[in-house]
Amino acid sequence: MDKAARTRWLMRGASLAFAIFLWFFVTWDRSALTTRDITVPLKYQDMPEGYTISNTVENVDVRLEGRMESFADMSVSDVIASVGMADLRPGKYRLPIQLVTPNGTRAVNYSPNVVDFELFRMIERKLRPSLVLGDSMPENLSMTSVDIIPPEVTVKGPEAAVMAVRRAEARGMTQEVTGGGNDLPVILVNENGEMADLTIDPPNVRVIAHFTRTLQEAKAPVTVNVTGVPGGGLEIGSVTVSPDTVILRGTRDALLGVSEIAINAIDISGHTENMDVDIPLDPPSDAISIVGADHVNLRVEFRNAVQTRTYLSVPIMLHGVSDVKNWTVSPPAASVTVERPGAPQGALDPERPPLEVYVDATNVIVSQIVLPILTRNIEGGITVTRIEPQQATITLVNK
Repeated sequence: MDKAARTRWLMRGASLAFAIFLWFFVTWDRSALTTRDITVPLKYQDMPEGYTISNTVENVDVRLEGRMESFADMSVSDVIASVGMADLRPGKYRLPIQLVTPNGTRAVNYSPNVVDFELFRMIERKLRPSLVLGDSMPENLSMTSVDIIPPEVTVKGPEAAVMAVRRAEARGMTQEVTGGGNDLPVILVNENGEMADLTIDPPNVRVIAHFTRTLQEAKAPVTVNVTGVPGGGLEIGSVTVSPDTVILRGTRDALLGVSEIAINAIDISGHTENMDVDIPLDPPSDAISIVGADHVNLRVEFRNAVQTRTYLSVPIMLHGVSDVKNWTVSPPAASVTVERPGAPQGALDPERPPLEVYVDATNVIVSQIVLPILTRNIEGGITVTRIEPQQATITLVNK
């Protein structure tokens, strides 16, 4: 009897559990709305080639709402958070984050919804490290040459930081660079001191210094070669190097072969704003060192491009008299210099002057008079900068 009772109770419990399961199955609404919190990676799309960004946001926290069936097969990769960067130029930006969610879902909220970052161009620049000793050499000893292997290092990083580097220094003590030399770290320096956060390849160089007791000094001019064409219809207005001379120290034979310190060519292609750059100086040879300033400031100023042309022997016309044949003009022609904003399609014709020159004899009642030379019928955009001579003499020859 006890076994039969237990069986009945077990059957009753199983029936109740089945009924509850069946009730949930029948009444469950798969179309009911629910929410889901996920974290998705932020994508920076269409970044210009050769650029990078700082202060980046890596992930976005998203709360989605949708039917349960919409979440059944959804993965994190189905939700896309992105920032469009097409056509951006270097600078600081605050841009909205764009969110794309799967069908059947929507974003209730997401954080952050904007992102602040700075866009800058990554460049490389080659520098020749100079040796900087941390101790004083004996007074009767001078350095004649330094072997640095490799002779150049490559500095990589944001354009503004790389261009701010004044020099690369291999630092060590006198004892370290004599004999076989040692590997010394390369330190970058700008106007404020040592720099970090730039990549130097290689980070160390082998330095071997050679010393002598017979060194001389000489002054040499600093020259620079500017190449390329600026943008925006501009041209080079002036190029200034400061200081424009440096003092060199070396053996007499080494200094005899040096007439100048030439800076590597500076490419101004496409620039539309004045350039002001500090440039490290490289000694002309391993047997020569630079005394004092080891860098110069190069300033390139631009101006609106202007075409200038001088037309010689432009005939001087006579205006204001009834019979031109009765008068003579002396001199009969003038030299005229004109300017026009430069553009290939607006080039000045080298043969045909874009204007006329004349003297106005209206109301003249004497047989000879000196009058100013004037211009007329000037083509658009032309400016007259010089007329030589500025006056002409008209004479009545037949009364």
